[in-house]
Amino acid sequence: MHRFNSPPDWPEPPSDTWRPPPGWEPDPEWPDAPVGWGFWLNRNGRPAIGPIGAYGAVDAGRLELAAVDPAMVLMHS
Repeated sequence: MHRFNSPPDWPEPPSDTWRPPPGWEPDPEWPDAPVGWGFWLNRNGRPAIGPIGAYGAVDAGRLELAAVDPAMVLMHS
């Protein structure tokens, strides 16, 4: 189970199980997240890629590329 990790100065999610709904975007009045911020944590509180398609998660295209040819991810990054 992944948990959404709000950046500093953003409101805390309403519960530990809250996930941004499809198409969700942060309020434009909120400050930008720090560069490289991990929006998702795993059950142990460590950074995770998050659920595919969710805000701040690795998108399906990059995940598919990694599954097909991990060397391409290194060359692409």
